[in-house]
Amino acid sequence: LAEGLGLATFHDDRNFGHLPKGEARNYGDRTFTAMMYAKIVCVQLISHLGYDLLFQDVDIVWYKNPLNYFHDKSNPYYNFDMYFQEDGALTSRYAPYSANSGFYYVRNNARTKYLFASLLYAGDIILQSHSHQQAL
Repeated sequence: LAEGLGLATFHDDRNFGHLPKGEARNYGDRTFTAMMYAKIVCVQLISHLGYDLLFQDVDIVWYKNPLNYFHDKSNPYYNFDMYFQEDGALTSRYAPYSANSGFYYVRNNARTKYLFASLLYAGDIILQSHSHQQAL
């Protein structure tokens, strides 16, 4: 689909070839947890290639280009490492920040590269909590 739209694509069979082909049956099951870890791996790979990146789940639709906001140097919130959508649940599980990992923008810099490399090493936390959002 992406290539058909003229977008550059990349598939790493070594890291992603083992992922389940079907959807998760339940929140936190093995399939769901594997996909949460894959979300970290794909962001970490792009970050280490030296790019800023926008990550979003497939259920987000844009009415206008959000990149203009993130790249606008006159924006009073321009100096940031990462932007996250608020989770909305506001539970202690995601406290104190309640960041939603279904939408976020990452500036490529040493701090964000360190964060995503650290998350890769936190695979045991992701397996235990069944979500990368809690580890993040």
